Amino acid sequence: MCYFLTALRTTSVPMIGTKKSKARSATRHALLQAASQVVLDKSVEALTLDAVAQQAGVSKGGLLYHFPNKDALIAGLIEQLVLDFETILQEEFDRDADPGTPGQWVRAYVRATLRSHQQSLALVASLSTVVATNPELLQPVQAYEQRWRQKLETSGIDPVRATIIQLAIDGLWFAETFRLGTLDEPLRTQVVDALLAMAQEHD
Repeated sequence: MCYFLTALRTTSVPMIGTKKSKARSATRHALLQAASQVVLDKSVEALTLDAVAQQAGVSKGGLLYHFPNKDALIAGLIEQLVLDFETILQEEFDRDADPGTPGQWVRAYVRATLRSHQQSLALVASLSTVVATNPELLQPVQAYEQRWRQKLETSGIDPVRATIIQLAIDGLWFAETFRLGTLDEPLRTQVVDALLAMAQEHD
């Protein structure tokens, strides 16, 4: 077995596999981009496999290889939104002005939430109607949410304060996403600054 694994590492098979994997990943991403465009240009009701295949310029069979049905496509969209947020979250963590200090992860969470792209907000709002009747589509989000909460609670500041900050910034994001009432400036900036200051304090 060891010889077999060694032989694999010394041949071009892994490179071929990697190239194929990257190609599949790129195709999957392009299909999700096409699905997003259909939802944003039309509506979530217009999100059909035929519409996405046409938007992406692929055959329906090519689409079905990656997403066998509409629910799988929507789940893919939701997961991509979460992965995009994770990327932003890591960027904000790495660029924190006070690296290594308590609350660094909480501050990153606040800033990452504020960086949510307007297009992503519109997509979330559109998908919410589907999620309301099919809550199992949120399973990928729930897994990430548990990890985020654990990091919040172990960020070095009081867990209660960290949770309050998360709930506040999530509430601001929710209100702006669903246009339930937005804060005027400079109040919005002052609220955000107050949350970041709370994440800087520690006992």
